[in-house]
Amino acid sequence: MKKRALSVVMAVSLASISLTACGTGGSSPGASASPSGTNAAKRNAAPKEITMLMFTDWYKSGIQAVEKDINDNADKLGFKLNIEKVAGGQQGSELYKARAAANELPMLLPNYGVNWIKGNLGGLGHFQEVGGDWTKNIPESIMKAPQFTDTDSGKVYGIPFDSINLLGVFYNKKVFEKLNLAVPKTYAEFLADSDKIKAAGITPIYLPGKDSWTVNVFDHEGWLTESQPLNDIFAKINTNKAHYTDFSGFKNAIQKHKELLDKGYIQKTYLSDSYDGSEKAIAEGTAAMTINATWIMDDIKKKFPDKANDIGAFRVPFDGNNKLSLFVPFNLSVTDQFKDKELLKKFIDYFTSQSTQQKFFDAQGGIPYQKGITSALLPAQSDLKAYVDQGNTDTFWGNLTKYDSSDTNNSILDYFTGGKTIDQILPAMDAATAKDAKAKADPNWKQ
Repeated sequence: MKKRALSVVMAVSLASISLTACGTGGSSPGASASPSGTNAAKRNAAPKEITMLMFTDWYKSGIQAVEKDINDNADKLGFKLNIEKVAGGQQGSELYKARAAANELPMLLPNYGVNWIKGNLGGLGHFQEVGGDWTKNIPESIMKAPQFTDTDSGKVYGIPFDSINLLGVFYNKKVFEKLNLAVPKTYAEFLADSDKIKAAGITPIYLPGKDSWTVNVFDHEGWLTESQPLNDIFAKINTNKAHYTDFSGFKNAIQKHKELLDKGYIQKTYLSDSYDGSEKAIAEGTAAMTINATWIMDDIKKKFPDKANDIGAFRVPFDGNNKLSLFVPFNLSVTDQFKDKELLKKFIDYFTSQSTQQKFFDAQGGIPYQKGITSALLPAQSDLKAYVDQGNTDTFWGNLTKYDSSDTNNSILDYFTGGKTIDQILPAMDAATAKDAKAKADPNWKQ
């Protein structure tokens, strides 16, 4: 690269000397060489490095394809990407917190959303507003979610990345066909189907209770039976103007869940059975249904590629609504370490472009969040995406909370096994929310 720059400067200088010798020059050789030399330097400047820190379990084939595209074309783009990967879960979150406290964040930080930043990384002081025309290609329902837009200021602090995920009941189509069952539209039909499946000697619903995060997936959909919009409900809960105990949908869903257990529709070994086991059971048809989100299909496609097309999906058929929960994509935030504004604009334009997002989904699959992007979907993913296309989704309630509301998964397991009553669960959520809010000195809670 240095040799190329030097040859350009020499060629310009020789041309200037030649013109001067012919008596045509009114300018000095140095004046003629300067603009061309500046352009050459710009063309040959080393790509600027953009740094990112992310959880290893988020570093999947989509972001890997984008990383490769950037670094393969770094000279043309003018930047390269350096991704530092760290363990996810609580360990990764604690590392994020430590880096923020020490003012050692990278330029880009994938995370759980604006509310999470405000609650865990000391507020938005280390982060930049990133709103712009790029948001026009993303559904308003996603962009206005508190993962990306600050509910207090209305400003955008996050760029969506990765796929959306949709919550539903995943079922083995061959089992349903064998038993002549139709997809249930009502909760009564859901119970009737479960009864017929049980009578046939097949586990109706596989609950992988060993992985406790799966326990209240079914119960989440109870929030969609509330008459008020979820954004309004959680705007009140997040400011101490309403409490979990004021709403019955979640509580009713938990009670229905236990009824499924009591009726024998859930396998007896659910406390020791794992998420991996649910994938195997639903793929092989030893269980007819499991309740989870569309990310389960990514795993089934990898582990049971010949079975993935045998899986369909439908919403949890609670009466009183026709919606399902949508998990918005991850949030890519820009920190105050990204000081070059021109470079930042180049990166955002590149990352949010149709061509880059298409590369992402060509590599990884899943359900795209951006208009105009296509992806090869499995039947179960297509079944639930229809609800998105019809506008029949709502943001997953956990994405709307500002404060920790306790470990509801284990509280529900305690209720299932007799260690707690149903009337203890929601008050515990209110108590945990108040404790977390007070710890963060929220003035809406009296200290």
